[in-house]
Amino acid sequence: MQKSLSRFQPTHFIVHYNEVALKGKNRGWFEGILARNIRHALRATQRATVRRLYGRLLVPVSIETDWSWAAERLSRVFGIAHIVPAVTAEPSVEALQDTVGELVRGETEPRSFGVHCKRATKEFPFTSMDVQREVGARVKQITAWPVDLGHPDLPILIEIVNKQAFVGFGRIDGPGGLPVGVAGSVVCLLSGGIDSPVAAYRLLRRGATVIYTHFHSYPHTGIESQKKVEELAERIQPPGTRAKLYNVPFAELQRRIVAGCPAPLRVILYRRFMVRTAEAIARKAGALALATGENLGQVASQTLENLATINAVSDLPILRPLIGMDKREIIEDARRIGTYDISIEPHDDCCSYLMPPNPATHSTTTDLERAEATFDVDAEVGQLVSNSVLVELGEVNHDTPLPRHQRVTGGS
Repeated sequence: MQKSLSRFQPTHFIVHYNEVALKGKNRGWFEGILARNIRHALRATQRATVRRLYGRLLVPVSIETDWSWAAERLSRVFGIAHIVPAVTAEPSVEALQDTVGELVRGETEPRSFGVHCKRATKEFPFTSMDVQREVGARVKQITAWPVDLGHPDLPILIEIVNKQAFVGFGRIDGPGGLPVGVAGSVVCLLSGGIDSPVAAYRLLRRGATVIYTHFHSYPHTGIESQKKVEELAERIQPPGTRAKLYNVPFAELQRRIVAGCPAPLRVILYRRFMVRTAEAIARKAGALALATGENLGQVASQTLENLATINAVSDLPILRPLIGMDKREIIEDARRIGTYDISIEPHDDCCSYLMPPNPATHSTTTDLERAEATFDVDAEVGQLVSNSVLVELGEVNHDTPLPRHQRVTGGS
């Protein structure tokens, strides 16, 4: 486990990315979106500036800012591989020895250490090995700590880039992926269970902007599911961003489906109306796809035949990021991103409400169209959209939430 230094106060964050570096001639545009998202994440307490270095971004740390809080914010910005909190030093071996030596001097808690140096350019009259050897010797002289280059308690990270040197002690991992805002908008059906928040997170990590829709059966079920999806959406949204959540009242249509349609087809009928409604919202919002947390074969409605009959009602593509995952893998992801404990809180969702005892596993489009023949499908979807309540999620600043619930007018 890494041990911090008592007197270390970083002046900068060095932001590293992985996939953005592979974007060739478009790399500058991706870096610009990532820099914008970093500024948004930190604007609550400081007017952050972001400077491009060779293969990195440099973010000054305001002395008025709690740097650990700022680092935690950045650790949730998609596109960031890791962050190194650092101080500056002159790019010479002697200056680096003095800087590191001064920071470790007076530390009384024993620990192992390792010095790792990276040089983005090679114009200096010394090598990375020279820096590691000489700085390591100085630390050893001052502290008598043991050296461990594999898994040290205190990693001493030195980066020399753009004729500047930076010294950090350990790094903070980010989520990786691509910056939100580079891949268009997706409407994601969010249930309040374990799977759909993980699916939405994976789309955010691929650079998509996510608009959430939640179908509920209130007042026949409790209001808990609506509160849960708000909490889940806010948990996975990167800091400094805003999102829209459409709460769609589904109970009345469910009641009429139960009264007039074959019981085994109920769940597939529910899903087809949900997809149609989500598509109507997507078209008004300019979104290019829908997304769900469905997983092949996990439940009766998620067989290939049933997924095909659900797909049939949408002209937009339906993305299913979890389609081939094992349930254990999904749970591990949910724990890692912080949604699992929220998702397992008890609530009644609209799909479990009025669940038939033997749902169909091999439905056909003909079966579903026959069952839907008694409905004015377009009118039903229009009513669902117009009765939706739009919830604005996100931050204006660190402690001021956005205005919350408002009725959707014309589905906008």
